[in-house]
Amino acid sequence: MSLRSPTWPRAAAVVAALIAALTNAAPATAVPPIATAPAPAAQATAQPLAAQPLAAQPLAAQPLAAPSTSPSGGKSASPSSSKSAKPSTSPSTAKPSASRSSAPPIPTVPMPIAAALNASWHTTLVVDLAAVDAADRRTAKVRVDGKAQPADLLPVMSAGMSVALVVDASADGAGTLPAWLSAAARFILEAPAGTASVVIPDRKPAAVLTAPQQGPSGVVSALTTITAGGERDTAAALALARTQFKQTTTGRRLVVMYTSAPAAGDEDADKIAAEFRAEGTLLVVVGTATAGDYWSAAAASTSGFFAPAAEPVVVPALDQVESTLRDRYLVRFLTPDILPATVTVTVGPGAGEITLPRPEVAKSGFPFARTLLIALGVAALVALVIVLIALRRRPRPPTGKPGLTSVFSGRASVPGPARGQARVPWSG
Repeated sequence: MSLRSPTWPRAAAVVAALIAALTNAAPATAVPPIATAPAPAAQATAQPLAAQPLAAQPLAAQPLAAPSTSPSGGKSASPSSSKSAKPSTSPSTAKPSASRSSAPPIPTVPMPIAAALNASWHTTLVVDLAAVDAADRRTAKVRVDGKAQPADLLPVMSAGMSVALVVDASADGAGTLPAWLSAAARFILEAPAGTASVVIPDRKPAAVLTAPQQGPSGVVSALTTITAGGERDTAAALALARTQFKQTTTGRRLVVMYTSAPAAGDEDADKIAAEFRAEGTLLVVVGTATAGDYWSAAAASTSGFFAPAAEPVVVPALDQVESTLRDRYLVRFLTPDILPATVTVTVGPGAGEITLPRPEVAKSGFPFARTLLIALGVAALVALVIVLIALRRRPRPPTGKPGLTSVFSGRASVPGPARGQARVPWSG
């Protein structure tokens, strides 16, 4: 084809158009797959993989691993992990947890409360501290209906105690009398110094053998004079014993009876217990095991106890009375204003609870008050009747015309001479 041919310009234009088309389409088809498309995809997938160690760092810091265990020797640890490790390894945070785990709770020891003895303004509880060590028998904590209240703790066997010794001296108890006398003498010899005591033989008629004695010598001498004979009068002897030492504080009066009697005559055991509680006196009975049910019921609710003795009586076994009483303590506090009330007592590790009932004084005193009111009413009625009778018998003043014996008040006048008569002169 000659360049001068008229078709050459047309062919050159077509070639130029093809070259231009090829050069303009290359950037749109070849560049995106090679340069631009892989880069955004790589960035999108790499970002979550790079964020995973950051989320795992707090989990790795919780076990608080030592720096030596890290592969980089501790240099590669992040500042955040090192800062979080310092508070947990400080001594101030480790000591409290160690102290809590090393201090076990103190176990609570059950502490029996024998009974409650109520006086006019204070209450005395008798507690058994046999399970509490002597070093812990110093103070008592009392809570009345959940509120703390001051209280005193005092042993039963301590200075200021008063004792009435009742010994079965009947003819029926002649076989055990020597053992009873020996046990009573041993008890008073081991009593606290200055203990006031009396001796009452159990036989008709019941009477105090000696006046109150301070110290054991007079009581031991009185015990040696007792011989067996006569009939028992146990109820009267107990009534006489519980009324001794009225001046002694409630809970400090003690009656120790040595007897072979199965019961106190026809008296009910509950009645005897109620009378002793009303007097604030403890009852301890030493007797044969066959009468244990009766005497246990009579003594237990008075804060005392029944000590059985074998047959024949062994004197060393009777000495357990004194050792048992040494574990009895008195807890004294003000009587609550509102009764009934729940009282919790704590002595060392020992703890016990009791409910104080309403006082029985009002119930027992009501018949007396009613009788007194009836007597006063009857007396007033009799006095009114006497007054009415006296008024009816009083003489009334006379009525009607006055009689000859009447006396009139006024001035008497003498009548003058009659008209027409001469006066007669006085002679002489």
